[in-house]
Amino acid sequence: MNAPLITQLSHDKFTAVRVRQMTPDPEKVIDIPCLDAFSIIVQLQDFAAHRLWHGRRLNYSGGYRAGSVSLPFMGNELRCQHRSPYDNLRLTISRQTLDELQAERGAKKMGVFRYDQGGAQDAVLYHLAQAMLPALQQPETANRLFLDHLLLAMCSHAIDRYGRVAPLSGKPHAALTSVQLAIAKDMIASQLDGELSVERIAQECALTRSHFSRAFKQATGIAPHAWLLKMRVERARELLRAVPPIPMAQIAQDCGFADQPHLTRVFTRLTGETPSAWRNRQRAMGFFLSQAQE
Repeated sequence: MNAPLITQLSHDKFTAVRVRQMTPDPEKVIDIPCLDAFSIIVQLQDFAAHRLWHGRRLNYSGGYRAGSVSLPFMGNELRCQHRSPYDNLRLTISRQTLDELQAERGAKKMGVFRYDQGGAQDAVLYHLAQAMLPALQQPETANRLFLDHLLLAMCSHAIDRYGRVAPLSGKPHAALTSVQLAIAKDMIASQLDGELSVERIAQECALTRSHFSRAFKQATGIAPHAWLLKMRVERARELLRAVPPIPMAQIAQDCGFADQPHLTRVFTRLTGETPSAWRNRQRAMGFFLSQAQE
């Protein structure tokens, strides 16, 4: 039996772990540490056989389909057996983090998540989990705004669908003022390294995280983390025009990318061409314009 393949991402609000095990020990019982926290577990492939105990009581024995979601409370003295191959993403979020989110949303604190013990099919959480996988594979390429955005989306959806809390008031949230929008854009543009958090920007705008995130997307058409990537690419374009040319690795570093391949991936996705191709095209255009003026 081989050891499981584990990739992990740590954040001050959550931990995310992907665990893949093709040949688990079907008789091994795993004690899960007790925490005042919840897990959002998303199955990335079919998981045929699993057992879960709450204390000494066998709570579930069966399988899960790919795309199914479980949301256990981690303080229930959990133990489990993995009796078949599995691949899942586990997001662990403290009760305090969920309580803070509920306070921002004007809702009561959440008690527990209620869901089918065999896993609830949830396309939203499945696709959000898929969006997190590249960050787990290469944590150095994940920017803080993107992780904040994913956390807010996953927690809000989980609470709305599975949480037992009073409904939101339904009152519309005000749009960002021109001053607030300018503050947010300036903060993002001045910190392209990706260490800036949604919470800090929201504080500067005197808003909650959830209100700011919704209002920013309403004003710009994209989420804060996507705006950060857009600003990084705009900065890269400026540096690609420089004469004499700046090395590509230096441009990647100056624009907040993890490395040159990270720059290439994001630049190509947003512009449709690689940084090298874009720079060569700009040089060619400049040459033809200079020839035409002679």
